[in-house]
Amino acid sequence: MSGKWLIIAGAERLMLLGGLLAFVITILFVRKRDIREKYAFGWVGISFIVLLGGLFPRVVMRLAEELRLSYSSFVLYIALGFGYLYAFSVSISLSRQFRRNRRLTQEIALLEARVRNLEDSPSGKGKPPGPPA
Repeated sequence: MSGKWLIIAGAERLMLLGGLLAFVITILFVRKRDIREKYAFGWVGISFIVLLGGLFPRVVMRLAEELRLSYSSFVLYIALGFGYLYAFSVSISLSRQFRRNRRLTQEIALLEARVRNLEDSPSGKGKPPGPPA
């Protein structure tokens, strides 16, 4: 066997092992409730694609040849592309969560001020609190 085929065979095994390992780790984290199913679907999808690349390396090689890229460059490009897209979608989700948390914190502060105001008034009918400072 030539050196090129040994490298590709090693890459196939690495992709197979990486895909299986990523799949198993994702499932374990879902079972422990350390990752939400919403995010686990993305990771399972990525691990499935890596696993397919390891099972069918000829398809990956053919795509790389069609795009006039080397095998390793193509695999790296695809991996970075998926990683970027997934990280971007998680960033969007985190930004939404930040806005929700800020709004809920403001609502809690208003409710606490209202409760304090009601507790402090002798008749139990305090004046409504003003906007937060």
